[in-house]
Amino acid sequence: MDNYVYIVAGLPELTSGFENTGFDYQAVKESIVELLSESDQQLVELMEEGFDETTLGADFYAKAAASKNRFIREYFDFDGRLRNMKVNYLAKRLGKESDPYLVNFEEADFEEEKQIAEILDNADFVQREQKMDELKWEKASDIARMDYFNMNAILAFLVKAKTVQRWAELDKEKGEEMFRKLVKEIRGTNADLDLSGGGKL
Repeated sequence: MDNYVYIVAGLPELTSGFENTGFDYQAVKESIVELLSESDQQLVELMEEGFDETTLGADFYAKAAASKNRFIREYFDFDGRLRNMKVNYLAKRLGKESDPYLVNFEEADFEEEKQIAEILDNADFVQREQKMDELKWEKASDIARMDYFNMNAILAFLVKAKTVQRWAELDKEKGEEMFRKLVKEIRGTNADLDLSGGGKL
């Protein structure tokens, strides 16, 4: 049996100082995975597929929907519907047919649909991407809201850590902002964090 309390209590082992070293998502993930059971490692591998644009498609989303893990099922149902909306938006902008690129999902209320449509209406590409990532962050939090010391909490953390990685690579200021938010959520504190040094928090 995995000691989820031990693993979650040790999060995040994140290196500060994006300007010098950047945020190493891979190292953080590996430090977690080595403490997980084989079955939980497979969940992380499945989630990693969902982070890879080249592997996404009907087969992946069907596999995620069939997962026994609730976080995987719910998060990638949301992710797939969001991607469908982005495909429709881009196809409309380019004057192309979107159907060949869409993934079929069972009809269901998609509570984030209106919010996503409003984000897509933003003409600023960077702001659109940031708001999309913020929405994914919030969705991960919502799904794992009552999961404090289990695999869902770890998966939600990794979704957020991946987001931190993305913006650390693209934009130092945005990366630091997301880093602060992630650490505060995991540590449950509103205390100011010193990101000027090179140590670990």
